[in-house]
Amino acid sequence: MPLSKIMILRYILSLILLVSTTGCSNIYSRLTYDFEELSSSINILYEIGAEDLAMYTDENLEDIFSEVEAQQYLQFKAPEEIKVILFNDKGRYSNYSSASMRTRGSATTNDIYISPIIRERIETFRSVLKHELSHIHIRQYIGTWSYVRDIPGWFLEGLAVESSGGAGAENVSTEEAIKFIKAGKYFSPRTEGGFLRHNSAHDYGLKPHMYYRQAGLFVRYLKELDNDSFKRSYIGLTKGESFGIVWKMHYGKNLEELWEGFIEKLQA
Repeated sequence: MPLSKIMILRYILSLILLVSTTGCSNIYSRLTYDFEELSSSINILYEIGAEDLAMYTDENLEDIFSEVEAQQYLQFKAPEEIKVILFNDKGRYSNYSSASMRTRGSATTNDIYISPIIRERIETFRSVLKHELSHIHIRQYIGTWSYVRDIPGWFLEGLAVESSGGAGAENVSTEEAIKFIKAGKYFSPRTEGGFLRHNSAHDYGLKPHMYYRQAGLFVRYLKELDNDSFKRSYIGLTKGESFGIVWKMHYGKNLEELWEGFIEKLQA
């Protein structure tokens, strides 16, 4: 069956998205870096020297998968396609993943990259894996184009923070985030993503951990307000329902009204 013009356009735009977020050093790294494969799991690759991280991942990955699936109501669509790639050099991690050398982990469509600096906070390893798997979970269902274009960054990060028990927001407490919100220092919850990237903390004048904590608190509020409605909303998104209207469909309120309720609760 011939491709429609819309499908061809999406393929072209997806290619532009890939190229725009991938530098020359990243392309060179993808072509030249070699990894060992853990014999007990096809999903784990590691650099020589990162055997400790590979073994830890292998011992915990099955449980972590199950925990993310429980938080996000559905099994992974294609768990066999997910790879965890562990590095022993933070520069090589950054070159390969295009993530900052300051980050502990990052993810693309089905791949998770873990930096060796995770060893400095090894107690966060499980939660960092959960955070990145949260991103992969929804992305497997809706595809990269919709993941970037249709779903706002605050929701993706808030969901990942909530699903992981706080990974990505550890440097900011709930109390600190609430204090900022009460002072009017908070993000504005968009109802769509971006053309080539999601809005980030910088776009709202916030530090990353503050942005992540605030987003996580809003997602938690939505769950606590009506978990059944949140579940239906999330599953609706995985089936292609519009982010802009899914809340009205399942909560009876649009996103702006839900956000106002969140702010009012914190101000009370």
